[in-house]
Amino acid sequence: MNPKKVQKFVLSYIEATGCHVIEKSPSHVTVKLSPEADRALTGRPFYWSFIDNTGTVPETMTYSWMFGKSPPPAAGVPSTVLSSLMTTDGGRVMREEVYFGSRRLTQLFDAVRQAGRCVTLFEEPPRGVRDPLGSAPYTAWLGVNFKAGFACDMKREELYGWGISLATGVIDERFFDRLKDTRLTPKLPANVHLLKNGLSLRKAMTQLENALERKLKAADFSWAVEAENRRQEERNRINLYYGPQLDRALEDPEQTAALQTRLKQREEEIDWQYRPRVEVSVVNCGIFHLPGIH
Repeated sequence: MNPKKVQKFVLSYIEATGCHVIEKSPSHVTVKLSPEADRALTGRPFYWSFIDNTGTVPETMTYSWMFGKSPPPAAGVPSTVLSSLMTTDGGRVMREEVYFGSRRLTQLFDAVRQAGRCVTLFEEPPRGVRDPLGSAPYTAWLGVNFKAGFACDMKREELYGWGISLATGVIDERFFDRLKDTRLTPKLPANVHLLKNGLSLRKAMTQLENALERKLKAADFSWAVEAENRRQEERNRINLYYGPQLDRALEDPEQTAALQTRLKQREEEIDWQYRPRVEVSVVNCGIFHLPGIH
């Protein structure tokens, strides 16, 4: 990411979290964080615990984020990526350089990823087509991005973007492909009514998980057989190495115990490296309200 892309991403985050922009230029932005952004970025859990328990109005922090090269520091001022400036009204502004690979940008990525793990969105109806007095039915879908990892001494990952209708239980295995060209909004559009759900979120998630499990079980597992064969070969190899040593050390209990410990450790390492396994996790999910009855 070049500085312009970094700046665009940071400004999008500022706007999405409701932060107050104090000053902006092509190479920097000075912003007073919103409570949401302050909680995510400043690492002040005790402060926010105090605010939550007492109901006190929070005082969020102010940052000046530099996207290009900073000007050289004044004489006697140390050159650091983080410095504290005092404003004319006595407030404190934390100044940082934000670039691809910086700690702050990585933290922003993590905050966006965490906040975007679960969303609720509505498809925007086409403009100028609807009857202003009518009301269109919308069906709720649970959309989940699953990541399946096929691991042994090698690893392969696959993504499954599936959705299930909360009204009928129909599963769409290309659900997120269907959403790629769809305009979505977090606000309920006008002249829209939501259909009643026939499935709870827990039941819908269970059905998606069961369907994905059936699909994965039907996959080609020749890679797992080959990995298991390599695991057995490695175990046989270390047994051939340690076996004679254990035979020679039968009369020395300490040496025998040490060899057995090393052998067990090597067997555990080989099992961890070669044993085939399938690991499934949820990347993110959301409730998507789409037009029609599905």
